Amino acid sequence: MLVVRRHPIALALPVVVVLFLGGALLASTLAPNRAILTAAGAIFAAAALWALWKYADWRRDLWVVTTNRVIDESGVLTVRMVDSPLETIHNVACEQTLFGRMLGFGKVTIQTAAEHGAVSLDGIARPEALRDAIIDMQVRRRTAVAGGGGAGTQTTRSGS
Repeated sequence: MLVVRRHPIALALPVVVVLFLGGALLASTLAPNRAILTAAGAIFAAAALWALWKYADWRRDLWVVTTNRVIDESGVLTVRMVDSPLETIHNVACEQTLFGRMLGFGKVTIQTAAEHGAVSLDGIARPEALRDAIIDMQVRRRTAVAGGGGAGTQTTRSGS
């Protein structure tokens, strides 16, 4: 039904750091001492690896709304998945700052009947789309159950 990630602004700091250190590396080529160039190169390489790690982490951190559940998946080397059935979700709240509204990111809080209670998803892109998709799927499921399931349930499932 819907796949949502953190907003790309989460990658702003790593990109800025790499660009700054790239400029410092370029400037260090003018230094008479080669040790400065070596140190700048090592620091730039470490920052580039850190930025690459942050990008991989950003790509693997996602939330999926299906016809039956909301799945929170994250992790690069070790994958963590939290599965919340739609029936256990009691409340979905969306919060955006002015800056978040301008750039299209915010926070979604999902309250469930599970042990962990509430899950806050901060800095995600299109938070209102995630909230609306969860609420829409809950309404569809309730309608399908109230109507006896049948063809309505099959049509919903084939669409995702």
